[in-house]
Amino acid sequence: MKLQSIQALRGLAAMLVLIFHIHELEVLAIADNNLTERAWVGGLFTNGYAGVDLFFVISGFIMVYVTRNSVSGLRQAANFLFGRVTRIYPVWWAFAGCLTIYMFAAHGLSGQNAAWQKASFGQPMVPFLIKSFLLIPQPAFPILNVGWTLVHEVYFYIMFTLFMLAPRKWLPVLLGVWAALVTGGAMMGLSNPVAMGWVSLAVHPMTLEFILGAIAGLAITNGLVWRSGVLTLVASMLLMAGLCYQGQESKSLLLWTRVLWYGVPAALLVYAVAGLDLQARHTWLIPALFGWLVTIGLYQLTGLDGDSADAARRCATILTVTVGGIAMLIVIWFGWLLGQGAPELLQRTRAFFRHVLDGAVKLGDWSFALYLCHLIVLSGLRVVFSLLGRSDALAPLFRLGHPGVLDNLAFATSGIVCTLLVSWLSYRMYEQPLTVQFGRLRKSLFRQVQPQPTPA
Repeated sequence: MKLQSIQALRGLAAMLVLIFHIHELEVLAIADNNLTERAWVGGLFTNGYAGVDLFFVISGFIMVYVTRNSVSGLRQAANFLFGRVTRIYPVWWAFAGCLTIYMFAAHGLSGQNAAWQKASFGQPMVPFLIKSFLLIPQPAFPILNVGWTLVHEVYFYIMFTLFMLAPRKWLPVLLGVWAALVTGGAMMGLSNPVAMGWVSLAVHPMTLEFILGAIAGLAITNGLVWRSGVLTLVASMLLMAGLCYQGQESKSLLLWTRVLWYGVPAALLVYAVAGLDLQARHTWLIPALFGWLVTIGLYQLTGLDGDSADAARRCATILTVTVGGIAMLIVIWFGWLLGQGAPELLQRTRAFFRHVLDGAVKLGDWSFALYLCHLIVLSGLRVVFSLLGRSDALAPLFRLGHPGVLDNLAFATSGIVCTLLVSWLSYRMYEQPLTVQFGRLRKSLFRQVQPQPTPA
């Protein structure tokens, strides 16, 4: 059973990261043009990197959910790992390969110039690229920066594969032991904001987000579904509050604070919307959507971001989240009135939002390609805007930092549209066909593995 709401959350996570990087690249472009205008995209999207936290929680949930009927043992564990490895590496290699080709073309094959040295943190080129393509932790980001999250994902897959060697009933205990070891190691100071070694990877606090997602998955697969509609609204606003309030990035924020502000609400949200899927109560997503839109719009209008004073961000967060919550209640009340007085109109409204959910699910299908391609697309777009912006006639539209909002709106809109187009093409022409082919190979290799009911 495909959980539509979970897939829609994947799309939300990807869009958060995309718009976050649109903001970051807009800031850099304005500085390159020696202008001082504030980036137009801002507000809570300055914390849009929290989409990664949501991804990690979803990953933990999915690992538990898709193995809910699996038996323990080496063959089933190998089956699982094969599925995950073939899901992640071929797509990663394609986009990392594109950037590697660009680096070779633009900066040579020696790996000795400043650009290569900056990318590899001074490491020799060949070991740097090998570790990048294999997603092995190293003292640098992978060749495509966003791959640092995939280093964590591979670690999660390996650990979960090991857990599948044990009886399923042991999974809660194993997750608890894992969480205790991660917490203990991190509190001993063995973790860093970016995991650039095996030890710092093993005890990074963000691993707790995967574990939280796995716990949510255990609850759902064991039939523990409680107040999914109300929890969806509460978790939505808690996550919005974290996105609004958090300030500048710091070591604390990139370690423990993000787990508390983003990971915990994300886990609650994943648990809640999975319950909506199982109970076919997707209408609860409608007030949640309106609450998100109102909160995002109001906070954007305040002009505040992570650089703003703490007191201002706190007051704005309370105000905008409260109004967003009121918007949710108004939508629920209005829906009740329609149900009483005009049920036919309500049914047509639900049909419209069903199309919205279907679109979000498709975006979730493209989310992996979107996540990997968006920096490449946005960086290319930034170069295009830089070239066209040199013309005074085109400056209002293409010179980022020019007075007015046309340039900002053009960059944000074209960035979203181009990224979605590339993501769709990548998914349809590369990722989806590969998934089908590897799925057939997996069935052939592991055809003797028959899912069985989970032992009591």
